[in-house]
Amino acid sequence: MKLTKLSTEELKAELARREAAEVAPSPLKLADFSKLQKQVIDVVQGVVRDGHPSKDFQHYIYEAAMEAVYGKDIWEWWNQHSDY
Repeated sequence: MKLTKLSTEELKAELARREAAEVAPSPLKLADFSKLQKQVIDVVQGVVRDGHPSKDFQHYIYEAAMEAVYGKDIWEWWNQHSDY
């Protein structure tokens, strides 16, 4: 695509989008670890009950930790910036 075909407004909008994408989200001022705590407790109880954690426990712990620190909105930013 040739830049000369874009309007000034389109160029400014694209530049703003790119600049916003370069900024990492800020952690919550008051983190909420209650869901993370529940996930950890559930994993330990699962080990006691079943002899092993659920196969997806690492994924759930990871999600709960990210949301505790950054909030649920982290995933929109994460999906745009991560190959994870």
